[in-house]
Amino acid sequence: MVFDFLIVGLSIGIVYGIVALGISLIYSGLDIVHFAHGEIFMLGAFIGLVIFNTVGLPYPVALILAMIATAVIGMIIERIFYRRLTRSGGGYTVAGMGMIIVGFGMAVILQNIAFLTWGATSFGYDPIYGPPVELGGIALPRSYLWIFAVAITLMVILNLFLKRTKYGLAVRAVAANKDIASLMGINVPVMISVIFGVACGLGAAGGVLIGPINFVSVEMGYLMLIKAFSAAVIGGFGSLPGAILGGLLLGVAETFGAAYISGSHKDIYAFILLIVVLMIRPSGLMGVVVKVKA
Repeated sequence: MVFDFLIVGLSIGIVYGIVALGISLIYSGLDIVHFAHGEIFMLGAFIGLVIFNTVGLPYPVALILAMIATAVIGMIIERIFYRRLTRSGGGYTVAGMGMIIVGFGMAVILQNIAFLTWGATSFGYDPIYGPPVELGGIALPRSYLWIFAVAITLMVILNLFLKRTKYGLAVRAVAANKDIASLMGINVPVMISVIFGVACGLGAAGGVLIGPINFVSVEMGYLMLIKAFSAAVIGGFGSLPGAILGGLLLGVAETFGAAYISGSHKDIYAFILLIVVLMIRPSGLMGVVVKVKA
């Protein structure tokens, strides 16, 4: 029974981690918190739903196409709306309150577009999983094993992209220091668009992965944003490995709390964990502690 709950918690948590990974990636590259990322997650889930249920393409193809489509949408949003706020005098600066307001505004816009397109009805993916998998006499739902396997695959691909490809190295350089990266001949605006596109693609992957085990609705984004943001903070905001670790811990805490304490208050346990971690280590589990000398 405990092993069952652990698998479920890790599977849900790794989805939190993937969405949190996108939030941390945008923060590392643009120095902004993308408050519309929950709606990107929701939009990806709907795009995958249309491709899989309506068009009839296989689920893996729907996952990939939803990631690509949402990444393109994210890059367009960054180019039209966000770049003008972050770019100043040829360089890139934090836009402060303006970026926060635009992020919330973009969340409202995307949610209303989804509402006009799909309405307020909740939708479900067509069945894609077979019978449970028997492991040591324990029947594990195939859906959770699939989520975990695909999420691990995506993280491995992202790691290889960032460390083994020319564009990945350029992305890391831009995240480290935009001005120096520009002096080295890196096209910073293009790399920022790539960062935003990859992050939005990860958000869409989270939506398509969670879709078959939950209903897809227009309002599914805001709670995921809170959970993913909490995961990023727990792991250390801006830390990519920390985002995954925070998501896993969040999912496990939520699942075990719902199983052994109360299922009707499962969302509370995630935030209790967040508060405890911040009380012990304010920078997050894998965040960098900055010491200021007097």
